Amino acid sequence: MSESAGTLSFEEIVEEYYSDIYKLAFIMMKDRNSAEDVTQETFLKAKRYLNNFKNTSSIKTWLYRIAMNEVKNFIKQSEKFRNAKPRYMPFVKDDFSDIRKAMEQLDRQSYEVLFFKYFKNLTDKEIAFILNIPEGTVKSRLHSAKEKLKEVLQNG
Repeated sequence: MSESAGTLSFEEIVEEYYSDIYKLAFIMMKDRNSAEDVTQETFLKAKRYLNNFKNTSSIKTWLYRIAMNEVKNFIKQSEKFRNAKPRYMPFVKDDFSDIRKAMEQLDRQSYEVLFFKYFKNLTDKEIAFILNIPEGTVKSRLHSAKEKLKEVLQNG
């Protein structure tokens, strides 16, 4: 399916990306109800601002950015999630379960950049857009996160 907002209806966008946005929210929130709330808020904002989408990024990247902003807003408003770390997705079966479990021990910033880089295969530029940080910061966080992950994997 095309990534141009002009060729997709809002319903098609929801159908195509709902699962991805929900999984991202669930990983970050560790709670199904909160993930559902964040996902719904993401799509409400996407619908409201769809006419402002400029195709400078893919729709998926744009939705990830909205979702991450909603996650951050939810965490700021809720004491329950303030110190929560991202959660391993038990419903995803892959060969990376040990790495995913090790990533749970990392701080949120490290987890986010590793997740987007290696599990969503996004470029540094796309990650920078989603997290609303400079591309150089993404590179720095990736380097630091890989070192932290290596230490966790080596030390159990």
